[in-house]
Amino acid sequence: MKYIHVAEANCKNCYKCLKVCPVKSIRYSNNHVEVLEDDCILCGRCIRNCPQKAKSLMHDISSIKELAKDRSVRKAAALAPSFVSVFGRENRLKLVTAIKKLGFDIVGETAAGAREVSRRYAEILAEARMDNMITTCCPTAIFLVQKYFPQLTGILAPVLSPMETYSMMLKKKYGEDLKVIFFAPCISKIEEARTSEPAWTDGVVTFRQLSAWLGEEGIDAGSLPETQLDNEPTEASLYPVYEGILDDVRAVLPKDSDVLERYNFMSVQGAKDIIELLQEIEKGLVHNCFIEASACYGSCINGPESGRGEYQPVNLALETRGFVRSLRGIRLQPRADLDLSRTIKPQPVKEIVPDEKTIRSILAQIGKTTPEQELNCGSCGYRTCRDKAIAVYQGKAELYMCLPYMSQISETLANVTLSVSPDYIIAVDKSLQVRECNLAAQQLFGHSRQQIVGRPLEDFLDPVNFAIVFANSADEPPQKVRYKDRDVIVRETIIYVPDQEIAIGFMQDITKSENEREALDKLKMATMDMAQNVINKQMTVAQDIASLIGETTAETKVTLTKLKDLIIYEGREKDEKPLH
Repeated sequence: MKYIHVAEANCKNCYKCLKVCPVKSIRYSNNHVEVLEDDCILCGRCIRNCPQKAKSLMHDISSIKELAKDRSVRKAAALAPSFVSVFGRENRLKLVTAIKKLGFDIVGETAAGAREVSRRYAEILAEARMDNMITTCCPTAIFLVQKYFPQLTGILAPVLSPMETYSMMLKKKYGEDLKVIFFAPCISKIEEARTSEPAWTDGVVTFRQLSAWLGEEGIDAGSLPETQLDNEPTEASLYPVYEGILDDVRAVLPKDSDVLERYNFMSVQGAKDIIELLQEIEKGLVHNCFIEASACYGSCINGPESGRGEYQPVNLALETRGFVRSLRGIRLQPRADLDLSRTIKPQPVKEIVPDEKTIRSILAQIGKTTPEQELNCGSCGYRTCRDKAIAVYQGKAELYMCLPYMSQISETLANVTLSVSPDYIIAVDKSLQVRECNLAAQQLFGHSRQQIVGRPLEDFLDPVNFAIVFANSADEPPQKVRYKDRDVIVRETIIYVPDQEIAIGFMQDITKSENEREALDKLKMATMDMAQNVINKQMTVAQDIASLIGETTAETKVTLTKLKDLIIYEGREKDEKPLH
């Protein structure tokens, strides 16, 4: 059953969930993350540690809310003892009132069941028939053994959890038709109630969901009067704190018992530490131990669904212990009518592990051709490079999740790009000091990178344009700039990077083309001057010619006129006859 929802829009592929997941039950594929429900042990660490809040519990309690409203059905709320640390000691009995207002007829604390579990643990220890015995109050610890150390299920105490024990006690007292809902700070309790054999609990609501439910109904527990629990509290209320189970088992041991001499009592907190313990037991290195195992550091008071924002394992433990001390003197009579026996079966996760040749070929694809190149830095979320390679083979991880390799590739690409780029590239911080420069810029300045970086930009270039970029917090569009001191002309673009508060200048050297253009402009101007001189001379010649042509034309006209007159005159003389 799927319990953890991943909001893909929020997931930033930071690998944080994979880093904190003790069994790596997470798959990364195509930039998406998925929790593998068959592999998951429901510790909730991926939810608690996701910086983007991309993961959340997917558990519908609408049917439980409807049940609470049904007056024809008797209902009991079984509170995990850690509720005191979540809702406050001062609100302990006020919360009882609030839950009854939701529709529950009975409100009790599972510490009564925990005390019976302690007695059964003590009996098994007294029988001395188990070498090592691990408590079975934490379902996540049980799932861890079942799935990843199935050969060690025999060292799990064959005893029901306090939740199931108390639910059994309630049904034996009020009738089998009673519906029991358990309230806890835990995700794995939901799965325990669903799959436990025998099963006595009818549903689970987390403390976070309880808080939201009360809010929906407009119930403020802090403002309500107190109502007594429907069962007597006991010192077993210490169960949810570090070494609380051990303390309660010691408290029920007969005074003449030699259990404490034959067994070492120890508490292991956190799935990672439990895994290391199981590995040592697997190797035959640990014997004669009674082990309190809790998947949450600080035990149940720091459960993933407590609803508290702050992680306070020490403070909450001290507060809880202080409260439990006030309960001393309350003793419940042992129940002989309870069968707490339980069978826990292996449920091994099926994983195909590749051979050595395949592992090495996968590692070679990310530049790890020898064991010395395996950094085992854990940045991908896996403990070793080999573990990551195996996960790649299993389809749980992507090949290029190796951050050192990708950083090396990125750095190589950046270095090559910067080295071969003919443009001058300079990165400057807000104080106008050079933070980085490429090879072309080093050649322009006539200094090595070590001699340039960290020095003021004004030692090499006029910093005015960069200062303007920082003043405006905006990019400088491309423009032509002449740096006279360097005898260079560039097409300059300055990009402002607000996150790092740096400005990166990209300067394309256009000195040659600009010089050629200026030389061409001068040639054009000289040619135009020559053409103008020629034109001026031609105009002068044309004017002179025109003047000469005008004079000769006038003389010709006069001559022709005279010639015409002469011809006319001579003609008249011939036509005239003498008078007689």
